[in-house]
Amino acid sequence: MIDLSTLLQEEATQNQYVINFVMMNIVFIVAYYNRNRSYPVQITWILALIFCLYAFWDTDYFSFRYIFHTELDDFRDPLYTYIGMVSFESYTIFRLLIWGTALYLFKRTVDRFDISYNVAAYIFTVFFLLTFSYARVSLGMAMYFYGLSFLLRPNQENRFWSIVWGLAMVGASYFGHRSLLALIMLTPLALIKLNKKSFLAIVTLGAIVGGLAATLLEDIVSGTVILSDDLGAFGEAAEQYANIEVEMEYNWKFALMRNLRFYSFYVAMAYIVWKTAFSSDANRVSNEIKRLATVSLGILILAVSFMVLPSWGAEIIGYRYLYMLGIPVCLMLAYFATNEIAKPRTIFWLLLLALLYSEAFIFGKILSF
Repeated sequence: MIDLSTLLQEEATQNQYVINFVMMNIVFIVAYYNRNRSYPVQITWILALIFCLYAFWDTDYFSFRYIFHTELDDFRDPLYTYIGMVSFESYTIFRLLIWGTALYLFKRTVDRFDISYNVAAYIFTVFFLLTFSYARVSLGMAMYFYGLSFLLRPNQENRFWSIVWGLAMVGASYFGHRSLLALIMLTPLALIKLNKKSFLAIVTLGAIVGGLAATLLEDIVSGTVILSDDLGAFGEAAEQYANIEVEMEYNWKFALMRNLRFYSFYVAMAYIVWKTAFSSDANRVSNEIKRLATVSLGILILAVSFMVLPSWGAEIIGYRYLYMLGIPVCLMLAYFATNEIAKPRTIFWLLLLALLYSEAFIFGKILSF
């Protein structure tokens, strides 16, 4: 039996922040020095998984532990109830099954796009490991983009069943986190290759759909629209976020952290869109990556549509969808690096904002004690 006082812990101690800071930098260093190896280096992935198992740096680690020991039988995302059944009442094993599976699916997705494991590990750890390590939605995201890879690049020897498997994984991602419903609805964008013409069409259509989504959110909150039982859980979650009335005055340090994280996505996506649709290298980008870029652009537009709303709750919804770009951004940057479409120095600069965010966030927590 776990000590009740342990369950009531809501935030990491200074020592736990220090542990995470050291672990994270070990992962970064190992990933960096192995990025150009000609053979797959597994130690980077193992260290990344260990970091995810003990991601004390975010309060979700502790709230999820409390749920695991007290409320998992009635948890709103049913997948985790079943995972809990085979976790032997161990929170560490529970996290191992969740984040281990998520990392495995990400690696399999890397393999399906013929991307270098070592390059992908380097870009993933620096750009996205910190965010990936705390949220249970990471498993749902990994399931979604793994399934999407079969729709973008089905196995030629068994195309039909490959697409069926992809659709099944995309659909199953909803049970990893209800918010994946929006990505599932954006999946038809995978039929469109990103180019100059489609970019303009998607941005125009996205602005319209984003406005409608914002209106729908307001109607759900006001009670004008009642969702069916099948979608009620999704609507309930949206309503909870949108009803948050907390007004926060950010100090300059917190505002800097938020902007570093947000702009790391904006800058990376701007580069990906430019490289895929507008640059002279666009003809070197494969069709499946161009279609992945289209889906990613749709996610970005959805995220920004919520983030520009005045409600703090809407901003929460928005940046959660922004963070769902982590996996496709890492895949596309790693693809560019693997195929020498982007220079190593360019990749470094694209990762810099994310690196600064990761280092400053945990180090700042240590200094705050």
